[in-house]
Amino acid sequence: MTYFAPQIPIQIPVKLLSVLEPRRFKVLRGGRGGAKSHTVAQVLLAMGAQRKLRILCVREVQKSLAESSMQVLKDYIDRMQLGGFYTVLKTEIRGANGTTFSFAGLRDHTAESIKSWEGADIVWVEEAHSVSAHSWHILIPTIRKAGSEIWATYNPNQEDDYVHKRFVIDGDPDALVIEINWRDNPWFGQEMDAERRKLKAINDDLYEHVWEGKCRSLAGLLFKRRWFRYFDAIPEISHYMASDYAVTEDGGDWTEHGVAGLDEHGELYFVDWWSGQTEPDEWIRGAISLIKRHKPSIWFDENGVIRRSQDAEITRIMRRNKALVYREGLTSAGNKAERALGFAARASVGAVWLPDPKVFPEHKEWVERLVNQLCSFTGEDGRVDDMVDVCSLMSRGLDRMHDAEPPRTGKEKPVVPFSREHIEGLDRMRAREEQEKKRYYR
Repeated sequence: MTYFAPQIPIQIPVKLLSVLEPRRFKVLRGGRGGAKSHTVAQVLLAMGAQRKLRILCVREVQKSLAESSMQVLKDYIDRMQLGGFYTVLKTEIRGANGTTFSFAGLRDHTAESIKSWEGADIVWVEEAHSVSAHSWHILIPTIRKAGSEIWATYNPNQEDDYVHKRFVIDGDPDALVIEINWRDNPWFGQEMDAERRKLKAINDDLYEHVWEGKCRSLAGLLFKRRWFRYFDAIPEISHYMASDYAVTEDGGDWTEHGVAGLDEHGELYFVDWWSGQTEPDEWIRGAISLIKRHKPSIWFDENGVIRRSQDAEITRIMRRNKALVYREGLTSAGNKAERALGFAARASVGAVWLPDPKVFPEHKEWVERLVNQLCSFTGEDGRVDDMVDVCSLMSRGLDRMHDAEPPRTGKEKPVVPFSREHIEGLDRMRAREEQEKKRYYR
């Protein structure tokens, strides 16, 4: 345990003690459970209590404060018993000595609007791997106050991400770079260790990225690009629909509706899709348009708060538009990666088909986005993986689906009702039923 003056206890792993030394850049990288964000939050709160500092907490995209580091800072204000010093306001945190914590999304700013940050003492860049080179090129020269520092925390994604390439691969003499993972954290809990072991048993590639801080493979982790097959003719299938809902417009999450079905061999074909960051009335209309176009037998969605809040409105609009379909809510079990395993198993044997973008250019955008999202799926919170959730729902509903009927071969003579052939067929069916009853009740 380390103490600041005045006596403020902080708990940080020994491997991260060097962040207390002045450096222009401080880069903490590694997998989940390494205490990166928890360490930064504690140190910055303690430093802000020692002297007046202007601290900015930024990320590439921040639609709301719920996506920022504000919550982890609030938690540590309570844990470190600093509630009498810091005041948490609606959009910032203020210290009694004039220290301020502000929160912003880099993408929302231009080189002109970011000039107001020139007086910042410390900038904490969260999820730094997702910050574009353009944003870095604006941020770094703006933070030029004497003694100012830029801190970055991230789990490596791609080797060519700006933060990883500049500070890890190419190196920067002005940067302190520390790799830290779960084993370096003495406060790593049993609950998190259980999650770690579970993921390692499920998928070692995904585990290496999530928990060991390895760069994600371009070929995919849980899903491989080569698994997916493409059709050039519309197959005969029985249609089903699955949806993952978002509540608010531009809230970070997407509402996704996917339509798929099984052919006569039980292989899964995706034939249509709707996506949007919209209010419920618009994404309900999107679902209605798919229902009218494909007439799915069942519409799968996930049980939960969103379903309950929108259930009556969905039913009302379905009735008004005469777009009726049986809806079935599926209950979540396990984490995201576990829920996606059923779909991954089907895809891995080549039983998932998508429209060939060359033949169906109208589907190109969603097909490419779906495959890219599947192949970048990690199961971590905060990722854009709503299309993956739809695929998981579809695979979890497979036991409610039926295969398409095989095409009829040759000409089959129809049975005329109440004809001799019809009556004899009924007699044979009743005889079989009687035999089954006797065998069962004997």
